[in-house]
Amino acid sequence: MTSGILLIDKSTGMSSGKCVYQARKKLGIKKIGHAGTLDPLATGLLPLLINKATRVSDFLMDEVKIYETLAFFGQKTDTQDITGKILEKSSKTFEKKDLEKAIKENFLGEIFQTPPMYSALKQNGKKLYELAREGKIVERKQRRIKVYDFEILDFDFPYARFKITCSKGTYIRSLVNDLGEVLKSFATVKELRRLKVGNFDVKDAIKIEDFEKKDLDELIKKLIPIDDALNQYEKIILDKSYYKQATNGMTMKVDLEKNFDGLIRVYVKDLFIGLGEYKNKNKTLKLKKVFYEG
Repeated sequence: MTSGILLIDKSTGMSSGKCVYQARKKLGIKKIGHAGTLDPLATGLLPLLINKATRVSDFLMDEVKIYETLAFFGQKTDTQDITGKILEKSSKTFEKKDLEKAIKENFLGEIFQTPPMYSALKQNGKKLYELAREGKIVERKQRRIKVYDFEILDFDFPYARFKITCSKGTYIRSLVNDLGEVLKSFATVKELRRLKVGNFDVKDAIKIEDFEKKDLDELIKKLIPIDDALNQYEKIILDKSYYKQATNGMTMKVDLEKNFDGLIRVYVKDLFIGLGEYKNKNKTLKLKKVFYEG
C-alpha cells in the first residue's frame, strides 16, 4: 500500500474535510487524514497523510506554523472573521507605532489564549461551533501558546497584513480579535493563509483546483516519505541483523556511544523503520511507532 504525505494548497470556501474526501475519491484510498484543520475561509498548506503517514499526525501538529493574515480593524464578529455576524463596531483609529507597541507588549512569547466558540474543539462531546450555531456560548479554558514572531508586513488603516510564526493550538482569528481589543478598535480576519508547517512549505504544494486534473501516477510521485516529517529527531542506522526485532517493535540492546535519551529515527541500512525511544542508562531501543511496510 502507498503511504506518504501529500501537500495541498487549499482554496477559500472549502473545508479541510472536503479536501480529504476529494483525495480519498481520487486516490482510491480510505485511510487519509490531515495535519491541522484550516477554516473554510483560510487558504494554504494542508498536509494530507496517507495510510501509515496518519501515524505522524501528532508530530506534525506539534510543529511550528507560519501564517499570513489580513486584519480589518473597526468591527468585531462572532466568528472572529468576516464570514461572521457583526457584534460591535468602533470608529477609533490608531497609528502604526500604536500597533507595534500593542504587539510587542501583548502578543510575543508565551501567552494565554481563549479558543474561539467557532472552532472544532469539543466540550462534553459536542464541537464548539455546533454549540455556537445553536446560539450557545460556553466558558472555554485558556490555553498556553507561543508566538515566535508577529511581523507587520503592511499597514494602511483600517487594514494590516501580518506574518505570524506560532506554536500548535494557536488561533490566528483569536490573536487578531484580541489585538483589536487591546487597541480598543475591534478587529476581524479578512484573509488567512498558512505558509508553513514545520519544514513543509506551501510553495511545494499542489493547488486543490489542479488536484483533480493530475493523473494518479503523477500524484503518487508527489508523495513525501514519512520520515521527512520527523527529521527534527536524530537518526540511527542499525545493521540488517536488527531487522526482525525492529519491525516487530521489540526492545533491542543498542549502544549509541553517547549520552542520549529520547525519541530517535530508526533505520535498518537504508530502510526507515520507525520512531524509537532510546534509554541511555540501559542502552535499550524500543520502537514506539513502526512505519515500514515490508
